[in-house]
Amino acid sequence: MIRIIALVFSFLVVCSASAFSEDNLMFEKANQLYRNKLYDSSADLYQRMIADGYCHADLYYNAGNAFYRIHKIGMAVWCYKKALQIDYNVNYQDNLLLAQKRIKNNIKATEDIFFVRWWKYSYNFFSVNKWAVLTMALFILSILLLTIKNILKKHFVKQVYIHAAVVLTGLSALFLFAKYYQETMHYHGIIIQNNVLLVSASKALSIDLSEGTEVEFMARKGAMLQVKIPDGRVGTIPASAFKRL
Repeated sequence: MIRIIALVFSFLVVCSASAFSEDNLMFEKANQLYRNKLYDSSADLYQRMIADGYCHADLYYNAGNAFYRIHKIGMAVWCYKKALQIDYNVNYQDNLLLAQKRIKNNIKATEDIFFVRWWKYSYNFFSVNKWAVLTMALFILSILLLTIKNILKKHFVKQVYIHAAVVLTGLSALFLFAKYYQETMHYHGIIIQNNVLLVSASKALSIDLSEGTEVEFMARKGAMLQVKIPDGRVGTIPASAFKRL
């Protein structure tokens, strides 16, 4: 039995190493195509790796550079933002700003009032997974403090410590819910096609959105998406023009 387990483990290790090596070879091939100024081919290869689930900040960054070179500004912005979601790097940020300058009709975002800015900053401070881990850790701490205080009768645990732990658990759970709701119901995406027409529900308003514009998903209506643009206006666009971040 031990020998069988060892063989299975060895097989899995070999398969993992082979897959990792293949990914590296494909990545290097795409990089070489980019260095040879074959930007279309390198962009296609980077995009294939992303579609296959290969996830690394440098992959998104290099893909963004390739898309920028072939004037696909929407995909370039999307790639740079994906790279920044994984890891902050000044090169990623600089190239994102450079790509955003190429957006033809760059709609300026409306300024939120201070407590809305604070609220958004708070729940965006961590990812959903990190908020979940923190909430669980604080919950366990609260139970532990209650146990020590009320069951073990240890008086060095003050009631104020328990109250603080419970309040922090509640706040963390609130931020977890807000972040989860944002990512599942009102996530953001990038317009990846040029001259996309945003039409309001009453059809009284229509706006041409340039590729690279970031919008917020609101609802899906068949082949159309209801989205909110940076200045707060809402309308529908074709789902094919939207790429989720």
